[in-house]
Amino acid sequence: MPVSSRIIITRPAAQSTEWLDGLAAQGLSAQSFPLIEITDALSPQQRAQLHARAAHADVCMWVSRNAVACFWKKIGHFSDVDTEKYAINSIVNNTLQRHWATGPGTVAELVRCGVAMTQIDAPELSAQQWDTQTLWQSVKGQIRAGSQVLILRGEDVGTPSASRDWLAQQIRAAGGVVEFAAVYQRRPPQFTQQKVAWAHAAANDGSLWVFSSSQAVAHLPDIAGGWGQARCIATHPRIAQAAHAKGLVVVCTSRPALADVAQSIKSVL
Repeated sequence: MPVSSRIIITRPAAQSTEWLDGLAAQGLSAQSFPLIEITDALSPQQRAQLHARAAHADVCMWVSRNAVACFWKKIGHFSDVDTEKYAINSIVNNTLQRHWATGPGTVAELVRCGVAMTQIDAPELSAQQWDTQTLWQSVKGQIRAGSQVLILRGEDVGTPSASRDWLAQQIRAAGGVVEFAAVYQRRPPQFTQQKVAWAHAAANDGSLWVFSSSQAVAHLPDIAGGWGQARCIATHPRIAQAAHAKGLVVVCTSRPALADVAQSIKSVL
């Protein structure tokens, strides 16, 4: 198999630039091949209703920066606009409400939207993993009998989010009440014949694929001969497991921080 120094980033298009620029600063040239498309799941009316629900929650759990961005989209033009603005202001100004996040990108998006850092709980940057299990260790003491927790997440048709279901189980066991709200959808991209051919070449020329989502692995296109020759880096053991199941050769499991991903890439090339 020819050896290539090509690095392939599979994050959604809107989030790839940050990684491409960060890797370039480390002297690593990478290409974007998005394997997840993010689309809005809410109409303006549904978003307004969700804003009102969120304003009354004790905790809002944000599964990703996409959840934050889609929740805080521009208010629509309809009769309840004043009620919606009141709900948004209540969320931002309610110092007793907690906002949970699993990674620094989500934290940064919450702050950009006006939520104070003092209201946000997330794993330490030094944590081995940024996931719900790590988050729960630091926030479980917040849950009391009857605590209202709203989990704002994406939806995949026929693919439930096991890690968020795990979190819901812990919250309920501690006496909390959990609601889910899908604010965005994760979809596989449309693969043209040209893109499938590109993926086939990149699966067989020694290119290094970087996966930061199990869903991205699931969205890999079908290629002739399968993915048994492709090598990759995964940013979580669950992602590595999904890649193994797909047939990819996982050469490294990295911490999800970009600096760690860059170091892992350098150790492989």
